[in-house]
Amino acid sequence: MSCHDTQNQADAHCLRERLEQTLELYRQNLSVFHKFKLCASQIQAITSLDQLPELLATLRDSLKLRDIHLVLDQEQYAGFLPDSIPTRPQLSLRRVLREMGLTESFRHPLLGSVADIAIQAPVARELFQTARGQRDCLGSVCVFPLWDKYHPGNLIGFLTLRDDDPLRYNEGMATDFIEFFADMFSWSLVTLREHEKLQRESTLDHLTGCHNRTYLMKHAPRILEFAHRKKMPVALLFIDLDGFKKVNDTLGHTCGDQLLVALARTIQSIIRDYDIFVRLGGDEFLLLLPGMDREAAQRAATRIQDALRTLPVSRVCSVTTQLGITASIGLAMYRPGETLQQFIQRADTNMYSAKPSVDGRTRTSESAS
Repeated sequence: MSCHDTQNQADAHCLRERLEQTLELYRQNLSVFHKFKLCASQIQAITSLDQLPELLATLRDSLKLRDIHLVLDQEQYAGFLPDSIPTRPQLSLRRVLREMGLTESFRHPLLGSVADIAIQAPVARELFQTARGQRDCLGSVCVFPLWDKYHPGNLIGFLTLRDDDPLRYNEGMATDFIEFFADMFSWSLVTLREHEKLQRESTLDHLTGCHNRTYLMKHAPRILEFAHRKKMPVALLFIDLDGFKKVNDTLGHTCGDQLLVALARTIQSIIRDYDIFVRLGGDEFLLLLPGMDREAAQRAATRIQDALRTLPVSRVCSVTTQLGITASIGLAMYRPGETLQQFIQRADTNMYSAKPSVDGRTRTSESAS
């Protein structure tokens, strides 16, 4: 064999090796692409922030990670998240961002071994050390800041991917898929929060923070239908304030508003989490009590009346006054087959029957109809 043929064989062998390496790299990239494509579909499938814990567990398994950890801005997300998702003040998140040397214009994530990052960015350490209670320095992490696409410069939190392999996340790796994944994740967080915020605003009374008629009309029929099927009692209290107009006329509408807020908080502190407390408008409120019989509902109404009777108007409004308020409460028990409107009307009728009493009293539907 000539030297020329030997060289050709060597070149061909080298070319095959390069081709195999290229194909292997292509297969790896294709596998990564399909992984992140699957993750993208999983992210897009959630419809509520309440589903975040399940989503994180699913993503962790799909990406074969040791852990995936999310921390969000306290001001923007507190009250929207399940308890298992931590929040931090914006100042704390910004401090982590500065320590990582990241800005909005430089979106490359922080990559490296846990041990190295713990030294390089000790404040950022909490982003992965709190994950699933792990406090060791094994493996590698990818820490990605999450930005609000609708409000440039608004940092909403951090997403941290952690693996047992100390080399999986390193400064030399391509991060295109990870960056796209993190961007999509942050977009979904922002969109879901805005959607849930709008939903809350449409079903909450803006002054008192309790539910409004829209919420009642949406949820009460299902409760009544369930009660009918399960033969479960449901009580309804129609609450109307006595003496509220005099407070408004004497002390002003600002004081009246403060009193309504205090009243709502007082009642909310008495009732159960799953009771539906609604402001119909003005000084009229409804309280739907699933699973509560007449005697228990009567006791609940009495507790509310006693609490409102001792509500200090002077302290609530920061004025000197002897004025006070009481409540007339109409009680009705659900009758299978009646509509929500009929149910409300009976409680309303009983409330007016209670009005002649000076102190306010509670009447059942049977005593008024």
